[in-house]
Amino acid sequence: MKNKFLLACIVSLLSASISYGRPATETGYTSVIRDFIDSHMTTNFKKLKSIMSDNSVLKIPRGEKVLIQEKDDLVSMMKKDAGTQQNCQSNYEVLAKSDAMVIARVDFNYENCSQHDYLIIEKNEKQDWKITQVCKMFEDIKTPLSNDNSVVAKN
Repeated sequence: MKNKFLLACIVSLLSASISYGRPATETGYTSVIRDFIDSHMTTNFKKLKSIMSDNSVLKIPRGEKVLIQEKDDLVSMMKKDAGTQQNCQSNYEVLAKSDAMVIARVDFNYENCSQHDYLIIEKNEKQDWKITQVCKMFEDIKTPLSNDNSVVAKN
């Protein structure tokens, strides 16, 4: 009886230590965000196609208009640039989430500008997380001038 109890304790401790040492698995939407970043960084059009819903769109503001690009056009353009590696740093932040929808901001920081992609990720009928909309915004990075052109008031 003591041997069975001891064996059960050892098995329990081993099971607990194995499951404790195992890295946490990514949530479905986190995997989609990481795949989106990877597809952008490496122009992997196949990965992009797999994480976007069939009716997804990309929206880019241009002046007072918003350009809208559908999934097939976006994937087709990326396919033409396949193999191009982006020279930027990336990170992301989940802005809001629920059981059915996630809103995330993905930043691609280049030398002279930053690109902010706002992702709307939703669960589809099969309960798979898919990107339904991307809003792409650009921000210029102000470079300091070599000489000081400040104006000082004189008395």
